[in-house]
Amino acid sequence: MNVRDILIRWRNRPRGSLLAQVSWLIIGVMLVSTISYGLWYEARIARTNRYATEEQAQTFARTLASAAAPALVTRDAGALESLLMNLRQFPHARQLAVFDPNGKPRAVVSLAEGGAASLDYNLGVQTPPTNIAVKLIRVGDGQTGLIEVWAPVEIGVLAGWTRVRIDLQGEVQLRAVVWQQAVFSALLTTALTVLALYLFLRLRLKPVAQCATFAERLASDPGATLEVNARSREVALLQTSLNDASLHLRQQYEAINERNERLDAIFALSPDGLVVFDRYRRLAYSNPAFGELSSFVVNAGMPLHEFERAMAACCAQASDFIGVDAAVSGVTEIALLAPVRRLLRREHRVNQRGHLVLYFRDITSEAEVARMKSEFLSTAAHELRTPMVSVFGFVELLLARKYPEEKQREMLGVIHRQSRLLINMVNELLDLARIEARVGKDFVLSLQPLQPLISDACAAFALPGDNHVLKLDLPTEPEFAEFDSEKLRQAFSNVVSNAIKYSPQGGEVSITLQHRETASGPQIGIAVRDQGIGMTPEQLTHAFERFYRADTSGNIPGTGLGLALVKEVVTLHMGEVTLESEAGVGSCVTLWLPRRLAASDSPLRQAA
Repeated sequence: MNVRDILIRWRNRPRGSLLAQVSWLIIGVMLVSTISYGLWYEARIARTNRYATEEQAQTFARTLASAAAPALVTRDAGALESLLMNLRQFPHARQLAVFDPNGKPRAVVSLAEGGAASLDYNLGVQTPPTNIAVKLIRVGDGQTGLIEVWAPVEIGVLAGWTRVRIDLQGEVQLRAVVWQQAVFSALLTTALTVLALYLFLRLRLKPVAQCATFAERLASDPGATLEVNARSREVALLQTSLNDASLHLRQQYEAINERNERLDAIFALSPDGLVVFDRYRRLAYSNPAFGELSSFVVNAGMPLHEFERAMAACCAQASDFIGVDAAVSGVTEIALLAPVRRLLRREHRVNQRGHLVLYFRDITSEAEVARMKSEFLSTAAHELRTPMVSVFGFVELLLARKYPEEKQREMLGVIHRQSRLLINMVNELLDLARIEARVGKDFVLSLQPLQPLISDACAAFALPGDNHVLKLDLPTEPEFAEFDSEKLRQAFSNVVSNAIKYSPQGGEVSITLQHRETASGPQIGIAVRDQGIGMTPEQLTHAFERFYRADTSGNIPGTGLGLALVKEVVTLHMGEVTLESEAGVGSCVTLWLPRRLAASDSPLRQAA
């Protein structure tokens, strides 16, 4: 492990509390201070004590020399020994000796550590100092050494020497006492300081802990207010900052919630599908509209490749499905078969965080409208062109050549019929546009029987030589409804005209009155049934769409607006149009209107 690893571990170590860190800091500072002071004080005491010990030893040696002088002169060994035994109580003395001038011992007393004294007769000749003066000699180290003091015994001349040996145990004991006191003082001071600091900081840091708890609670309770007993300016500032942050967080939280609610409402009500994938390409969100468009269930966490595989399975041709990653541009059209046939436009975008947003829009109606408009333009151009060419051709012939009167009348009759056809086609377009724009405001409603309107309208289709038979099966009693005669006649005539046109082989067209009960009340229906080419179920779903024609061959004239106009008129009469048809058998169109009694006052008429 190198220094860098050690530093990294040190930086990543678990962090202790502020109280613990301050306590350890105080303990460390106190210990270092106490040890430093102890070392300094111990050295000072040791120097002072050693100086005092040396002075005492020298004074004691001089005193011993003065006391031993008479006995040395008289050579009284017993007196010397008695003198030494009497002085053995000197602190930390280990040996007291009296020598002649040449260093030969005259009396020696040795003292054990326990204080026992004994005469020592085995001490040999010692070498006294060369100078006749008190001399101090250190023997050994500071822990186990001795202080040796020589003092001359002078009586005019040198009569001998005295030697005192004192050990240094007193100094060692004094140092130990100093250290004991220093350690005790350090421990006591540290303990009291830490205790006082703990009590002080615990009281002062309690608001900080409350602030920390409050900060953790902000995520679940934005806008809360912190109330603490701020005992310091810093805590008061922290309290104010946290309360300001809480209020700001609450405002942001409400703004985000409001924005999310708006977006949720928009996404939920949007008819367009939205699907969001996170940066790992796992599904994070889809709105209800997408489920309705695609018919397959999407789950949170679905991978993008599974999502695209499910989409491809719903397509008309799975091989034609283009995935997001393979798409050349951001817009792709997808043709689905399930749940119903529809055309979707897919757009995708990747934001800065790598989230993929897919947008699906149902453009089936737009594509169908575009198709029907194209067919209408083609059909209308053809239908308008045919009579116009006929009119133009006959007029040109009449202008260029002279025909017999009978031939002219025949040609003028063709021009008249073709002109009326043109007028009818233009009128249908104008009527449908006017009805849509006015929403029934031009209708003149009145309560009247249906049979006269039906009979009068059918009379216009009874042409000589026509192979179609109009069969009216109407009750003799009048059936009343409230309607606009002109508008309902136009709608009914369109239905009868379609029945005749789409029965190219001729046949019977029956017209009857039907009755039924609905939740809104009784209804009466004008049913027109033919024996024509009929329609397939697929054609039935588009029958009331504008510009739609079941026959696309162009053999049957028309604009594709008839049934759309019929539906608009009947709907504005608070009625309904039903259509039953079977290919190769025929069709039945029924115009349902609210049934009225002759004397009733209709709410529809009141509203009008």
